[in-house]
Amino acid sequence: MLMTNELEKAYKFIFDETYRMWHSDLTKIFRIGTRGTKGGCNLSSCILVLIGIESFSKFFSAKRKDANAFADFIDSYFPSEYHGKMLKIYFLFRHGLAHNFYPKSDLNRSNAATVTFGVDEKNRVVSLSRLKRDLDGCRKQLLHLNPTSGKPYVLVPQVLFLDTVNVMKNLKITIKTDINLQKMVIENHRRIRKILSHRV
Repeated sequence: MLMTNELEKAYKFIFDETYRMWHSDLTKIFRIGTRGTKGGCNLSSCILVLIGIESFSKFFSAKRKDANAFADFIDSYFPSEYHGKMLKIYFLFRHGLAHNFYPKSDLNRSNAATVTFGVDEKNRVVSLSRLKRDLDGCRKQLLHLNPTSGKPYVLVPQVLFLDTVNVMKNLKITIKTDINLQKMVIENHRRIRKILSHRV
């Protein structure tokens, strides 16, 4: 199916510019992190993964508030392990970094649950190739997004990255035939273009 001019502009901005740069930058960061020690690059990669998801959610959700769009995007397209849990991650991690320069602590107590990162047995970033071999198993084993009291939320940026890559690959195909998705993306692209105050 041929895309309209407006849809084509939105498609190019999302997939050929924003997503492509996000994917390229993170792939390089993860490669550097596998050579580091003590979880090298986990913080920066997690920030970029979450910012990318937030950016994509603005196109693929009908929700207007940033946090709601973020959670809706994940609940609509990501594996079930994330459903109903990422709004809390958004406020603790994404919002915490934007306003406090470090992830917030749940209930703002030093001994309460906070966000930590999954690393390998040598305290390095887990390689993408290793995770790709069994992404479903790694997601179930490594992510802890609903911890018991006093335990940390555990994010593995590479797992979240690979899941986002799969979501975006599927959306890249779906948008070409799904009329409702096309309408939403076009409307969101118009709104974002006005916010940015320049041509996108």
